Amino acid sequence: MKKRLLILIISFTINIIPRSLYAEKLFDVVTKEPSSDQRSIAFVDTVTGKDRIVEVNMSGKVVWEWKFPSNLIGKRKRSICKGSDIKYLKSKDELLFIIPSVGAYIVNRKGNLKKVIEDKKISHDIDLLPNGNFIYVRGWADKGEDEVREINQRGKIVWKWSHAEHFPNREKFLLNIPKKTKMRWKGEIGRRKTLKSGGIDWAHVNGVERLENGDTLISLRNFMMFVIVGPDGKPKQSFQDIWLVHEPHKTAFGYIAADRFVKRGRFLHSIIKVSNGGERTNLLTGQFLTVRGIEKLPNQRFNITSIGNVFEIDSNGKIFHRMHLNIQSEDAERNLTKRKRLGMVMRKGRCAHKNLYKVAKTKVYK
Repeated sequence: MKKRLLILIISFTINIIPRSLYAEKLFDVVTKEPSSDQRSIAFVDTVTGKDRIVEVNMSGKVVWEWKFPSNLIGKRKRSICKGSDIKYLKSKDELLFIIPSVGAYIVNRKGNLKKVIEDKKISHDIDLLPNGNFIYVRGWADKGEDEVREINQRGKIVWKWSHAEHFPNREKFLLNIPKKTKMRWKGEIGRRKTLKSGGIDWAHVNGVERLENGDTLISLRNFMMFVIVGPDGKPKQSFQDIWLVHEPHKTAFGYIAADRFVKRGRFLHSIIKVSNGGERTNLLTGQFLTVRGIEKLPNQRFNITSIGNVFEIDSNGKIFHRMHLNIQSEDAERNLTKRKRLGMVMRKGRCAHKNLYKVAKTKVYK
């Protein structure tokens, strides 16, 4: 009798424990200040190997997930690590996301899926514009192909842009890159080939933002710059010599972006503030590796995604919230050199060593 009673008590206790205590934990929290943005983050899961979109709260725990239907699982296997963007559509509580080299989709909380774009070159970045159109990047396009497209709700292309007409000579934008670095990027030293030849993946456009005045900001990684172009596509202003630039955005102080500067074998990647006049300030140099996500938050703060960290900063680089993937150590991205390489400290994860790409702030769960 006592044994049965004990079993009943244990069963009842387990049932009333909040589900959050059993939640899957993906991140460990390092910094958490009261003024930090407590909204959860969503991202295409490029970490665990599960085929899903996952939402994680600011304690690092999974609060919602949507598993890919079978028709998407087969399509994404080889491409999901090559620029899986996501945006939160607050008005309808939906998520807009990219499966690179496949297409863009919108999913709601009930799991209803809508295909909005089918494009074998789509990757890296997509936005829903106020007029209902979509603007997106075709990051793996070859020289001469359009790398940015705007389409309407019917799927018709209403605006497109290619670097080829305006910047035909890539080499002149690499003049300030050290010779050995260029040789490494071109595959003349080592195995990895960042700058391909023969017009393949020539500009590697990895970001686009439509500005309030109708201009468009475009990030050209392989040209080490971002450019502002008018509605006619003609360049109006460019910001150059930002090594393998990612995620430039217009801000109140000018612009923000991320670089991948390396000096004498030391990884000195930074967040870069750029004034309208071109003056630059580097933030958090050497602290986080390969930032590929910068989301603008209220009060001139930013949510940053490196390959294993998600953190909130202000315009001076102060960190208000930070959490890192629990499959890597807290300091895995710091003090990296030729002797302490990425593959040595970040071996786990589906897309290791570059596990995270971008995340999007969503909402607070009570």
